Amino acid sequence: MSQDRCAANRLVRLAGLAFACALAVVADVASALAEVALLRPVIDGTLVEDPFGTLANGSGDALFSGRINATSRSVRRALLAFDVASAVPAGSTVTGARLWLRLSSTSAGPASVNLHRVVADWGEGSSTSGGGGGAPAAPGDSTWLHRFFDAVLWTQPGGDFDPNPRAEAIVDQPGPYTWGSTPEMVADVQSWLDHPAAAFGWILLGDETRPQTVKRFDSREFPEEASQPFLEVDFVPLCSPDPVGPGHWKRQCSSVSGGGVTRGPEETDFDERVVPCAQRLLSDLGLPEIVACDAVLSQPPRDCMTRAAGKLAVLVLNVCAGRLQTSCPTDSIEGGCSATTVGELLLEMSVLMQDGDCRRASGCGGSPD
Repeated sequence: MSQDRCAANRLVRLAGLAFACALAVVADVASALAEVALLRPVIDGTLVEDPFGTLANGSGDALFSGRINATSRSVRRALLAFDVASAVPAGSTVTGARLWLRLSSTSAGPASVNLHRVVADWGEGSSTSGGGGGAPAAPGDSTWLHRFFDAVLWTQPGGDFDPNPRAEAIVDQPGPYTWGSTPEMVADVQSWLDHPAAAFGWILLGDETRPQTVKRFDSREFPEEASQPFLEVDFVPLCSPDPVGPGHWKRQCSSVSGGGVTRGPEETDFDERVVPCAQRLLSDLGLPEIVACDAVLSQPPRDCMTRAAGKLAVLVLNVCAGRLQTSCPTDSIEGGCSATTVGELLLEMSVLMQDGDCRRASGCGGSPD
C-alpha cells in the first residue's frame, strides 16, 4: 500500500472499532464513546387472534408469528419495543439497525416474516402461555382488540401498524435470524431516539395466508439471556470533547503501576475499564503490540515509532475514557494526516504505523496532546 493512501482502504467500518470495549448493553445508558448499542426489548408479547380480545401472552418466554394449525382464531403476531433513548446519546445520528431473534420452534418450512412499525402505544401484562394458544389476558396486556386490556382499544383488531414492511427475513429452521439493516429500520430507530414518547416498536407478521406457518421465537423473558431478542444500533454521537494531554495519562498509568498517585473518584475505574478498552481498541486497529500505558510512560530519548505510539495512546485513552468521541472533527497539518474526524485519525495513524511511516503518524494533527 502506498504511504499516501489512508485507512479507508484497509478498515472501512469505523463503527466496529469501539467498540468491543464500549457496547451499551441492556438498560444501561451508553457511555460517550460507544458507537454500537445493544438493546433488549423493554416490553414484548404476542397478539392472539380472538374476537373477544380476552387472550394474550405478555410475559411468556416465547413470541409467536404466523398461523397455528386451526380453522379459526389462528393468527399470531409478535410485538417488541425498545428504549433507544436510554442507550444512545441524544443528538446522535443512527446509521444502522438490526433486530436479532432466535427461532426455537417451527411448524412448517420456510416462511416470510415481515417487520412493521407500530403506530400506537401498547402494554405488556402478566399473562403467560407456554404455547401459541394464549392465556387469559391480564390488566395492561395487549390483545387482539386491546392496546391495554381491558380499557384501551386498537383502532384495528390485530394491532395498529404501518402496512409498509420495514424489513423481511425468511425463517426456516431453529436458530438466530436477523432483520435489517434497512433504511426504513434506521429511520424508525432515529425517530425513537429523537421522540422517545412515540417509540412503540415493531410487530412481526408471518405467513397468514395458510395454516401451520407459526414461528416461535424466544422472548425477553426467556431464561437464557443469550437467546433473548436484541436490537443492534450503529450510531455516530455528537461531538462533546473534553480531552486531556499526556501528563494526565502519565499520572493515571503511574498509579496503576505502583507510582503512588491518588486518583479522583471519577477516575477510579481507569484500570478496570479505560485500560482494557484501550488495549482492545489498539488491537482492533491492528497494533496489539502497543501497550497504552507503556507508550505514554516511555522516557526520552524516544525513537520515531515510540513517539508515534505515545501520541496514538493518548488519543485512544481519551476515546476510551469518554473524553473524546470518534465523530469529533480534527485539524490536519502539512505533512500529517488527512483525516477529518477522530475516528478517521485513529485509522490513518494505525495504517501509517503499520506501513512504517512513523514520521507522518507522529506528526498527525488533531491528536489532543
